[in-house]
Amino acid sequence: MIDFPQAEDCLNLNIWTADVHTPKKAVLFWVYGGSYILGYNYKKGYLPTRFVQAHPEILVVAPNYRVGVLGSLNLSSLTGSKEYRYSNNLALLDLLEALRWTQENIVFFGGDPERVTLYGHSAGSNAISHLMAMPAAEGLFSQTICQSSYMTDLGTVAYDTSEEIGVKFFELARVHTLEEALALTSEQILDCQQKLFGFHFGGSKASKMFSPVADEIIVEKEPFRHFADGTFNGKRVMIGGSEGEYDQMFRTKNLEEMKDFVIQRNQDKKLTRERLEKFVAMHPEMPEKEACMTIHNELGLSLGGEWIGRFCSRYVADYEYVFRLREPQDHCRALHGAPSNYIFGTLIPEGAPSNMEKQMMDTWAAFINGGDPNNEEIPQWPAYVPDGTVMTMDTEWKAVPGYWEKDFHFWEKDFAEYQYEEALS
Repeated sequence: MIDFPQAEDCLNLNIWTADVHTPKKAVLFWVYGGSYILGYNYKKGYLPTRFVQAHPEILVVAPNYRVGVLGSLNLSSLTGSKEYRYSNNLALLDLLEALRWTQENIVFFGGDPERVTLYGHSAGSNAISHLMAMPAAEGLFSQTICQSSYMTDLGTVAYDTSEEIGVKFFELARVHTLEEALALTSEQILDCQQKLFGFHFGGSKASKMFSPVADEIIVEKEPFRHFADGTFNGKRVMIGGSEGEYDQMFRTKNLEEMKDFVIQRNQDKKLTRERLEKFVAMHPEMPEKEACMTIHNELGLSLGGEWIGRFCSRYVADYEYVFRLREPQDHCRALHGAPSNYIFGTLIPEGAPSNMEKQMMDTWAAFINGGDPNNEEIPQWPAYVPDGTVMTMDTEWKAVPGYWEKDFHFWEKDFAEYQYEEALS
């Protein structure tokens, strides 16, 4: 086992390029995921070596950013000093700094600062969607590819929730001053961080614990308005994810346990057994278990992206996709993060279609190079309009009209973003 050194001096970035002499390469800025708890920019499953070999006209930048309490801890209970007013969103500030560095320096590696495409999975995608809605990120990138997590709905922590988390952390760490907090060892920090998962933090809004915080400094109180009024960053968008995002959470559960779990995990949507059964009945083409898993996947991830896509499509070219390729070994639906393995050509399961890697690489490359994913490897993929066509990626790729129409309108009133839809009516 390789022992990689660990320290807080982690803010670096890696660059993959075929050569540093050919100028004006399109730049892919890859942001890794990990629920804002873990991750790093050299993870084996997402190394872009094969992608750059297949498309030497593209250069890849992968930054590190702080996660967990080091990336989002609210210090207000320890100090009233304005010096630490940015402590909630260090993860996003790290990415902003990496983007500024890229703008200023990527030309020396053969990259074109005017053609920067952000691509992220899970927390990386969540961060990118926040960057799209942040005035501070204006002009730092031209395109975005968001996959499987978004700032909508549960993707942003309310400020009062972050205060609760900060108070509990310092209580667990038994510190009362900033000086005592700075003296904590990395082992103590990680131990207290782990203990936080044993508590419930309600605040004014449920969310994941270490997601970006609506501090009204870095993240605005209502950042989604930028998507609604067209003032978001980026001129072209791709957005999508896996059909079976969270299916692995259900593998040990029977049908009744599954239903209870979905209802319990979606209390923020006030999901009832009656509403669950109505959704299941609406999808007779699905096995009942898969319909239940679909509810959790859509409410927790997929429809958050659909909200962003619907509004982006009113102002810029937007392309939506769903990765549906089932795992070759157990035939389960494509899980969270599955598309990225084919795009980067890593950890591809045995028995996967022989052409899927090339299709995915060429499609992402087409979008990164020219803002349009269409290429000779796939069927025609039209730009999205609300309730319009989505590309489904499977053993056979299909452009499916109205893919989200039925499910989106079934759930739309359960999302806070519905207020913006009503305003357009």
